[in-house]
Amino acid sequence: AAPGQTVDRKTLGYYRLAASDPYDGLMSGQRASGPSLAVFAALILASITSTLLVAARVVHTRRLAYVFLVYNLVLAWIPLGLSVAVHALDGVRSRVARVALVLCLAAWLAFFPNAPYLMTDLLHLKVQDNRLLWLDLIALQAFAWTGLALGFVSLDLVQRVVARRLGRAASWLFAAAVIGLSAFGVYLGRFRRWNSWDVARDPLGLFSDVAHMVLHPFAHAHVVAFSAVLAAFLLTAYLVMQSVTYHPSRNG
Repeated sequence: AAPGQTVDRKTLGYYRLAASDPYDGLMSGQRASGPSLAVFAALILASITSTLLVAARVVHTRRLAYVFLVYNLVLAWIPLGLSVAVHALDGVRSRVARVALVLCLAAWLAFFPNAPYLMTDLLHLKVQDNRLLWLDLIALQAFAWTGLALGFVSLDLVQRVVARRLGRAASWLFAAAVIGLSAFGVYLGRFRRWNSWDVARDPLGLFSDVAHMVLHPFAHAHVVAFSAVLAAFLLTAYLVMQSVTYHPSRNG
């Protein structure tokens, strides 16, 4: 803004921007505001719509095909709930709150890949001799999109906490690192059949498998390629979401 000119900080679309918003460049000591209730309502609507598409198929065919998508969608909601907890705990000044914040953040990182994982369920699409191909295609894409939206809102909430504590540049490095790790996590889930619960259920087996791939990257070039390509797509999509949902004030 020009000298002496005030900047209007009303609600700008997706977020209610405060003076401390990590993306407005001011970085004061107060917490940045999070997504509005409208965002959560939209995510709930998207989840209901996706579920109804599968329900319609089940009723029509009397078969439980694609019901697993609903379970995967529930898993995709977990990181969003944990990110809300992280965002809320960040404003509480106590030792217990700090411990709870770290635990929620660790759990969030473990469950975050479940959100973009829904994209890979497109592999289940049966094309040949499928009279409901159009419905299956729409349903699978609906779940994929909803999973991405849940993941991106979740990541944005945690990124705001990191930005408040470490600064804007560090928050973007954090977001890029999370997306990279998440892409690798999607590979582990889709092709190695590990899931988030295995962090507690079989940590040694999971660690051994991951360590073998990390220590021998040339022997697992396909893992590196998959993770890099998926991470590039997710980061690009996340940047697009950020550019669409945040607009600088036009008064300045």
